[in-house]
Amino acid sequence: MAEFTGTYVHTLDEKGRVSVPASFRRQLTGEDLFLNLGLDGCLVIYPAEKWERVRASLDHLSRTQSRQRYFLRRFARYLHPVSVDGQGRISIPSELLRQAGIESEIVFLGQFDSIELWSPDRFGRYSQQEEYSYEEAAEALDIDI
Repeated sequence: MAEFTGTYVHTLDEKGRVSVPASFRRQLTGEDLFLNLGLDGCLVIYPAEKWERVRASLDHLSRTQSRQRYFLRRFARYLHPVSVDGQGRISIPSELLRQAGIESEIVFLGQFDSIELWSPDRFGRYSQQEEYSYEEAAEALDIDI
């Protein structure tokens, strides 16, 4: 299973393509990827293994419940399959770039089983407004680090 960690900044070209960080790219070889809106104003790349789990969880949502129906429609609206080209780049649709506020640079943030893509400005603002310190968040979790 792939494990994505670390933060990298790469430049978007005029055609909406960006080079995937080498450490991430090595783990994505030959896989189909899915790109979508993430939470908190970012985009998210789901590698095949993570996508299978996300897709299975979507099957449990009910189209008779208005909130779940809304979520399914919005999720499907922005979902795009992507692949890494021969130069190690992915193409990001302009609508997703606009939604995420991405203009020229992209922050790649590894999230263990997925990858978040952020506008540097939006990521900086999000990082500054964190409600909890790292220590406070750790206290609330049942994990041994």
